[in-house]
Amino acid sequence: MAAAFFVIIYHEEENLPHCCTGSGVGTYVLDLLKDEYPDVYRFVTAVYPSVDDDVITSPYNSVLAMNQLTENADCVLPVENQALADIIAKIHQALPIEKTGKRTYRTSLSGNRVKKDSIITASEGGLTKGKDEKPFDSMNNIVANLLLNMTSSARFEGSLNVDLNEITMNLVPFPKLHYLVASQTPLYALADIKIPPRRLDQMFSDAFSQEHQLIKADPKHNMYLACALMVRGNVQVSDIRRNIDRLRPSLKFIPWNQEGWKTGLCGVPPVGHPYSLLTLANNTCITNNFTELKGRFMKLYKRKAHLHHYTQIDGMEVGDFEQSIESMSYLITEYGSLGKQAAIPNMPRLQVVT
Repeated sequence: MAAAFFVIIYHEEENLPHCCTGSGVGTYVLDLLKDEYPDVYRFVTAVYPSVDDDVITSPYNSVLAMNQLTENADCVLPVENQALADIIAKIHQALPIEKTGKRTYRTSLSGNRVKKDSIITASEGGLTKGKDEKPFDSMNNIVANLLLNMTSSARFEGSLNVDLNEITMNLVPFPKLHYLVASQTPLYALADIKIPPRRLDQMFSDAFSQEHQLIKADPKHNMYLACALMVRGNVQVSDIRRNIDRLRPSLKFIPWNQEGWKTGLCGVPPVGHPYSLLTLANNTCITNNFTELKGRFMKLYKRKAHLHHYTQIDGMEVGDFEQSIESMSYLITEYGSLGKQAAIPNMPRLQVVT
């Protein structure tokens, strides 16, 4: 989020998604949208910095922006730079290796031939020998696929399409607790990526594994408030139901929403693959990420380090920092209290005396 985020504005009548980027600009636009178009559903894909981020003020930027996201967005899909980098590294290792004479090449994500151990930095196949640089184009492609899969029902026909307003209705039980953990498979969807397709059942298993998540978290060992499965391709509803029944025993749902599944089925698959799956989970595991971010924020704020860079701007005051950390603490407390409900046994239903 210190880097950038995308705002998806969805209007029920037009069915048209629009996007804008930028951390500070994005939160400002988000505030304007809430005032000017209160009936519009606002979805945000926020990019969170990694723990070893080299921007020292990134905790400030993230927590300040999160205050606006909590108040003005309907759904937020956090994405971590480190998770994206790990996914790209995994994909790069899975690409086929070609040997030509004494040289070894690995096919790039854009279909070009690159030297072994090279770092891909451009979609046109541009290369660099610097090991500190990251494949930002490929990372952006993963986030773009997330947006494409999430909005597929607004663009294509399907037997069980899901509107974006249904995501908010089914996955957000409390207004401010609207942070969703996203996971998708295949991780990379382009026609020139020669990665063998996964079996359908394996695809569902992959979507609930940490390797396919766009944020470093552990939903399986935390409490699900609700979960959405958005499938694309030639898949039957019975296939989705069978896999839900197979995975249900390994997932912990909150006692008052044991049937908190939302399923969507779009008949048009992604390019180059027979089917895809996007999962969106409202899970208490996000508490750990918020707690870690709050700790990094407080290390700077206790010393009032770098505050002058913010307070010298018109309209920015120290009170904004206090308000933002209070908002962050609220999220941690509320998600944490819901996570503790795992130990509460289900109460017996009322018996009607006749």
